[in-house]
Amino acid sequence: MASDVLLALGVVLAFVFGWNNSSFLIGNGEGSGSLTLREALIVSSVGLLLGVALEGSQMLRSLSGSVTPVAGDQVVLVALLVSLSLTIVLSTLKLPVSFSMAIVGAFAGAAFGSSLPLNGPRLEDIVAFWFLSPILAAVLAYAFYRIILRSASRLSLLAVDGASRYGVIITSLIIAYVLGANNIGLIYGMTLNGSPVSETFPLLLVVVAIVGMVALGRGGISGTIGDRLLGLSPFGVVATFLASAVLIWTGTQLAIPISISQCLLGGMFGAAFTKQTSAINTRLATESIAMWVVVPVGAFVLGFLLVGV
Repeated sequence: MASDVLLALGVVLAFVFGWNNSSFLIGNGEGSGSLTLREALIVSSVGLLLGVALEGSQMLRSLSGSVTPVAGDQVVLVALLVSLSLTIVLSTLKLPVSFSMAIVGAFAGAAFGSSLPLNGPRLEDIVAFWFLSPILAAVLAYAFYRIILRSASRLSLLAVDGASRYGVIITSLIIAYVLGANNIGLIYGMTLNGSPVSETFPLLLVVVAIVGMVALGRGGISGTIGDRLLGLSPFGVVATFLASAVLIWTGTQLAIPISISQCLLGGMFGAAFTKQTSAINTRLATESIAMWVVVPVGAFVLGFLLVGV
């Protein structure tokens, strides 16, 4: 019975994931004018499916069995409920929320409240990766943007337009791929919690995430950051997304849950720096950075308090 509840919560989380990341998954291609809504949806759906199918298994033991020994269903249940509640509430309020940070914080709090031993070095690795990701994304985005601009300067206007279109298509596919592997893989691993591996359940999670994208549109905190932080050219978007994808893929190989909003913020600043962009929403940037501390700490406290209820 408990396992059925976890699976049901996993499905709901997948829906919220699709909503919260819809701006990245379909808004990037459609908003740039490079893809129609249907084309953007197809590209993102293919990327999510490939990411989950090929590398989602990397995240099966990213928390339970890594941060702690295999956790009981109660710990996982509390972690999923807390992360789900925080993501919905903060996203509705248009406040920056990291889906992955909420899950990690809630899981660690619930495990600590259940007197499970926490793997300190593993938690330190996760936090260190979170801290370094925006910085590395900024450096990579800066380098990618410089390379792209230098290459584009040798092309005709028609060729530049084509390169911009295909660049957006490719990065949309890549972003969907790494998000599927890392974030949906994380949901799958959490809800599975040591149960026999299912070949159909990951597919169900992807389908539900796609439904979330379509049903609630290009909203969520991803859209808040992407639309309100600063403006970038299509090539700047490509550079930012490529840098973010590299960091998320690296996190997946290390079985570290990571949110694209972390990488995006650093990547946007890195790409913008090449043109010394000044139109930056400093309030939103400050909110985003502050929430990187508030969300996991708040989730930890809630997980700790609720596990004993």
